[in-house]
Amino acid sequence: MGIVLGGLFEDAGFSVRCATNGEEAIRLIGERLPNVLLLDIIMPGLSGMEVLKRIKSIDESIPVILMTAMAAVSGAVEAMRAGAYDYIAKPFHNEDVLRTVTAAIGQHRARTDVVIMSSENGEQRDPILHTMGTSEVIMELAARTRRVAKSNFDVLITGETGTGKELIARAIHEMSGRAARPFVPIDTGAIPETLLESELFGHEDGAFTDARGQKKGKFELAQGGTIFLDEVPNMSWQSQAKLLRALQDRSVFRIGGKSEISIDVRVIAASNTDFQKLIDDKSFRADLFYRLREFSIHVPALRERKADIPFLVEKFIRLTNAELGKNVTGCSTAAIEALMFYDWPGNVRQLRSTIRGAVLQTGQVIEVGHLEFMEMTSVNGEGDDAPVPVDFDNGVPLKEHVKKHVSQIERQIIYEALKSTKWNKAKTARILQIAYNTLLTKISEYDLQQPHA
Repeated sequence: MGIVLGGLFEDAGFSVRCATNGEEAIRLIGERLPNVLLLDIIMPGLSGMEVLKRIKSIDESIPVILMTAMAAVSGAVEAMRAGAYDYIAKPFHNEDVLRTVTAAIGQHRARTDVVIMSSENGEQRDPILHTMGTSEVIMELAARTRRVAKSNFDVLITGETGTGKELIARAIHEMSGRAARPFVPIDTGAIPETLLESELFGHEDGAFTDARGQKKGKFELAQGGTIFLDEVPNMSWQSQAKLLRALQDRSVFRIGGKSEISIDVRVIAASNTDFQKLIDDKSFRADLFYRLREFSIHVPALRERKADIPFLVEKFIRLTNAELGKNVTGCSTAAIEALMFYDWPGNVRQLRSTIRGAVLQTGQVIEVGHLEFMEMTSVNGEGDDAPVPVDFDNGVPLKEHVKKHVSQIERQIIYEALKSTKWNKAKTARILQIAYNTLLTKISEYDLQQPHA
């Protein structure tokens, strides 16, 4: 059916992409938003109704036309309530389908004022779904991001290291009315405190030692656009106070300057830290926190959205192939199983490094042996590496083999973390970002013992 309809639309001058199931359709939509979607209600895996609901969470303006051989009135009503543009009963005439699709595209154009095809094929795409995946978790994240992008709210983004907080900040900027103006990132933790105020607000010639010439600060450079303050809790209490004043007054003074400079800048701040704990410890100002958090977005850890791992792996293989001039085709079943079992404490950043290293080593297919999650050393510091024995004689399932290897990796990570904290379990739990009781369970499960204790 899809091939036949695809040919029908191509003959009519449309650019067509076909998917064989709901999951593939969602993946394709994540890469490029269509101007109309024609869905069969009964498909392998996700049903047409389920896909419809998920598509509407991506972009509710996309017209969706459902097809079914069961033209029940109740089904039509349910489809329309779920946001379908129209409902076509099988068997149908090609002319009717073409007419319905053409009308849907015309309505979409009128509503969004977007032309389907420009000289570059005019393809819309959601920057989050295109780069992070199409799991339900990411779809909700993308929808929340799009919602705030259309406003002028300042945004606070939280999430573990390596989850993609700057990617979300850039997506907010790109989808906002400020997209044509600068996006200016600044890592507040990478700048010495003595220079941070000058970086943010600028300085006049001779304002302090080595202040040669006038310098515009990041706020001025971001005029009309967006400034991204990464790891904002690293700022001192004094710098926090100056930032709060700038946000409240929407103006800044260069160091050594007497003229007030008005700023029209959207502020997006980010951190991997628990702000409530910082506020309780009096290391972060509560008033600044509430000022920055006009809207908040939490970026989930990769272990909370493992459904996106195959998507990310394919993307990183493709990018590394282009970088290295290679043609690695993908991962073996065992390698994918290993990637899915692992909990990725370094999140997407760690996954990217792992895949890049694997592509460098392999010829065509990534195997488990190419996946260097971490440098494996002997746990408890005794003897040489002790790989998990593989029992081929008794027909152990592949998943069990992989699970054993991943458990060995998890055991090693916990042991190394304990060593780095001198076996301070509370600190280790914070570093690994797991519950204290979970850590105790893992220590017992893996029989981890402090050397010479």
